Amino acid sequence: MKKMKKLCLLFLGLLLFLPFVKVSPAQGSYVGIQDGNEYLWRLGLHSVNWEGYFMDNLEETLGDLWPLGDLHMLNVYLDWFIWQHDPPQSHWPFSITAISSEETGTLLSPFDNTIITSTPVNATAGWEIPWFKQYHSYYNGTWYIVNDTSSFLRQTFNLTLSFSPYGIMGVPFAPKTINWTSFITEFLGVMNSRGGFYNNISATAKSNGYSLNVPARGFENNSVAIDIQVKYNSNGVLTYYEFKYGGKLFVNYWLYVPDLIEEGDMLTIIFGGGLLVGIALFVLIMKRIMKNN
Repeated sequence: MKKMKKLCLLFLGLLLFLPFVKVSPAQGSYVGIQDGNEYLWRLGLHSVNWEGYFMDNLEETLGDLWPLGDLHMLNVYLDWFIWQHDPPQSHWPFSITAISSEETGTLLSPFDNTIITSTPVNATAGWEIPWFKQYHSYYNGTWYIVNDTSSFLRQTFNLTLSFSPYGIMGVPFAPKTINWTSFITEFLGVMNSRGGFYNNISATAKSNGYSLNVPARGFENNSVAIDIQVKYNSNGVLTYYEFKYGGKLFVNYWLYVPDLIEEGDMLTIIFGGGLLVGIALFVLIMKRIMKNN
């Protein structure tokens, strides 16, 4: 009888301890990802819709957007048009190898010397041709999750990176604490202060990202409107990007989510399942004690 009571007390102690088990190193509240997380984005080029891009010489405008450089839209077209395959033409895997300690410094130097606090994310990334597995490229690199809304706007170079999927690839993670309304309000303030064509960019905050619009002739040589959509999930992970010209989809880039359970959900299931099993065992033990009495 005493042995059974001790067993019950030990079991209850384990149940009370379970919710406080640490499963990952401490990290800032703005970081929504974990060591070992793996992601897969897909890129779709809709080349049949690009006639207007070349007729309007849109590259003359978009190619000059600072600091896109080689990340501009024409290179996206040239890289994937040659494959003559239905979208998506490429997969973009991203495997986190380590999340380093938070650091503070001039992250965007020499372009911007603002002091920014961020968390480095070390990962193996690259691209794959889904139907030609022998064609691929992988590399190791470091990405950064900044700690607040204003810093993320600076990290996107005031949304210049949004004018190309290659640009948006550089900011796959937003701070999970971001306020999208404040983000867009600050962006519009920056654009209005610059004047010129920048005043023709309108932006709308969404619950999970933002949209951009440049009306016809807003960039002078665009005969139709430019529309861009960018979405992130509640963990700050980029889930969707699209660029449309005159309502026609040029390119989209999206997070592929298979029927798998992410690490956070898996831990919830494990701990939740363990708790349920524990309760069931406790009930059975108590019934046995009552029976013996």
